[in-house]
Amino acid sequence: MRRKILFDARMFGLEHAGIGRYVTNLLSEIKEQAPPDWEFFLLVRKEKERKVREKLGNFYHYLPVNSSHYSLGEQWELPWVIKKGGFDLVHFPHFNLPAFSPTPYVVTIHDLIKHFFRGKKTTTKPGVLYWPKYFAYRILVRRVIRKAEQIIVPSNWWKKKLTTLFPAAKGRITVTWEGVDERFQTELPSKQEVQKTLSLFGLKKYRFFVYTGSVYPHKNVERLIEAFSLLKRKDIVLAIVCARNVFLHRLEEIVKKAKMEKRVVFLGFVSDRQLVALYRGAIALVQPSLMEGFGLTGLEAMAVGLPVISSSASCLPEIYGKAALYFNPYSPRAIKEALETILTHPEKRRQLIALGRKRVKVFSWKKTAQKTLNVYQKALENGEKRG
Repeated sequence: MRRKILFDARMFGLEHAGIGRYVTNLLSEIKEQAPPDWEFFLLVRKEKERKVREKLGNFYHYLPVNSSHYSLGEQWELPWVIKKGGFDLVHFPHFNLPAFSPTPYVVTIHDLIKHFFRGKKTTTKPGVLYWPKYFAYRILVRRVIRKAEQIIVPSNWWKKKLTTLFPAAKGRITVTWEGVDERFQTELPSKQEVQKTLSLFGLKKYRFFVYTGSVYPHKNVERLIEAFSLLKRKDIVLAIVCARNVFLHRLEEIVKKAKMEKRVVFLGFVSDRQLVALYRGAIALVQPSLMEGFGLTGLEAMAVGLPVISSSASCLPEIYGKAALYFNPYSPRAIKEALETILTHPEKRRQLIALGRKRVKVFSWKKTAQKTLNVYQKALENGEKRG
């Protein structure tokens, strides 16, 4: 029997950060493994259709729509498109989906960090706007999880969290670890390109640690900066790779007040190619987060050959295994001691590099796609039993 599967690919592309990487890599692999009697359709933004086609080819059927995520338009446009298509199953790669989906669906819950980090420090909006939006988020997530045929999460740590928060979902949750883009392992820049990139960002004359990611409060970058201020080595720089947002502005003010402008540099957004070059020139990647959905940045660094110093919080020990040097993320002094360990013990650094390269081999987007297709099969079978 021919099956029609719809995937919400409106967040396709690296500009959508972690979810964008997930969607891009997963769809690239699904088309290589999909059963021959399954037909796949993609919801795409009209202005992005050409870009997605160029990347994925003609395996998929494309359904261009106007509405973006978190818009009122998606609440009426998407249900209409879905119902008209007569699909057997829809995969939403994010909890943000129409309140009334006319078709059985699978949803990927990358994390529920907003459940644990909330309030004034996590928003730029006044309370009169923030709290109604927050409670709407809680209601949406509960509804999405209750009605989903199957739920995908990126780690066992989050599976346990979801089971605790939503006991009724226990038998519908599948863990699909994510993978590492092969470019981080096979397309390494030359020494000349590395030096050119370091010069571009003003880092050629310095030894530096690097942090990559957003700077939302749960990312704990403020404590990392405090830990860096405790280092006696004033010749070491912390490079922060992050696209500009209001939280970054707050962090820049903190650095300025601490008079650490020469020791903490903000690089803004960098391309993947530049990021790999930065990793090739850095001392180590620091991952100080208090909570993560998966921790892909650390794996990407390991793939390049950069040691990882990581928080021991949430899912990170599960993902990094023995390939990272862990610290208590709530203690700036503990973070500082981990930085010093890498600086003063070259053998430990070499050991972490070797363990990192080995750890990365455990993760694969091919495996992610295969497990995802298995989830689709399970969801379809459940629908048949009820039908």
